[in-house]
Amino acid sequence: MPKIVNHEERKTQIAKATWNVIAKYGLEGASVRSIAKEANLSLGAVRHYFNTQEELLEFAMQLVEEQVRERIIEHTKRPLSLKEITLNILMELVPFENRNIEMQVWLEYVSYKIRKKEVGEDNVYSAVVQLVTKLNDEGVLQENIFLEEEIVHLHALIDGLALHILMGVVPIGEERVRYLIRRELDRLFK
Repeated sequence: MPKIVNHEERKTQIAKATWNVIAKYGLEGASVRSIAKEANLSLGAVRHYFNTQEELLEFAMQLVEEQVRERIIEHTKRPLSLKEITLNILMELVPFENRNIEMQVWLEYVSYKIRKKEVGEDNVYSAVVQLVTKLNDEGVLQENIFLEEEIVHLHALIDGLALHILMGVVPIGEERVRYLIRRELDRLFK
């Protein structure tokens, strides 16, 4: 009897193997062959799901975005203050715990798109815009702030912290990052 394969699970398995290869060897080492080896699949099995390396990289990046989005949605369901929910959402954009590999993949992918001159929308920036705009619409932010400047400032803080953590150049723990983001939110909230 033939083995029944869950195709979505298999694609996710391949995407996560792609993350691991990217984390170990960078995007340059993420050949379909190396990804197939990491996933313990044949080259043909990987090619069955993804015709090109580009398709595979796009799917792997989409999976990163999907996982982050799902975790963010979970934070909005928790019975916390709006400021605490915002803090938890912003912490999802900083690479701690299992998020480290997601950030590595994101950074490699963005670098790859820059080299190809195909830079699209920055999802972190978009998330910050959406979040700050929603908070402003809710009427919970200080009235004397310049919204666009605050968005740029908060985005720079999150991106800078994420990059420093990923690079490991500036030793900074999760509690310190949480404190710095909370301090920024204290300044923005009424």
